Amino acid sequence: MDIKGKTVFITGGATGIGLETAKKFIAEGANVVIYSHGATSSEAMTLPIDRTLVIEGDVCDRAQVALAIAEAKKRFGGIDVLINNAGVAQRKRFADTTEAEWQSMVNVNLGGMFIVTQEALKSMDTGVAETDHDGCTVKRKCIINISSGAGLCGIPELAVYSATKAGVIAFTQALSAELVQSGIDVITITPGSVGTNMFKELFKGTEAHHTPADVAEVIYKTVIGEMKPDNRLIVDTFYHQRV
Repeated sequence: MDIKGKTVFITGGATGIGLETAKKFIAEGANVVIYSHGATSSEAMTLPIDRTLVIEGDVCDRAQVALAIAEAKKRFGGIDVLINNAGVAQRKRFADTTEAEWQSMVNVNLGGMFIVTQEALKSMDTGVAETDHDGCTVKRKCIINISSGAGLCGIPELAVYSATKAGVIAFTQALSAELVQSGIDVITITPGSVGTNMFKELFKGTEAHHTPADVAEVIYKTVIGEMKPDNRLIVDTFYHQRV
């Protein structure tokens, strides 16, 4: 995919991986929509105003999401790339976790992805998919869902977070199969220890092996087709390890 002039919609883009991903796509010529809690009081507001639309909102609120996507379409046209990056986490013994804490993580990490993806697909409809000379469907749109290494291996005191991130992986694989003939690619990225504020809070005193910019580079290369997924999942060797 040639990203120049394309529109990239990023949830949770005010900090960390989302913000660095926004910077990367802008640098490569894309238009970027950042949809996030705290977006209008974040570093995102310093990005080039001609190529960036920053919207404060909640991924769990369908009306807000629909309005944000409508604004994105009005400003830049339909969405070409959706990056479901918004997420929350809490490190706590499972026996001490409340139902409200469970529901909060499920609502954001899975429910938010569900709502945003449904609404974004209305703006990503490619109609009849094209095929190349080999008869393969040409992928002209892309959905990237950010999971976590915690969704692949057990990490103590992250049972709920791990469950939601494993759900992201399964959701991606199923949706990819459903949209296989549509020209929309659906792929999961599963970062391990990345030096985000969330990681530093969850694993105090633990050194991260990657930076948010490292993950942004993986996301970008995946979208443009330089990195190929295995069963709709991109994982490097470190991501299989426990932090």
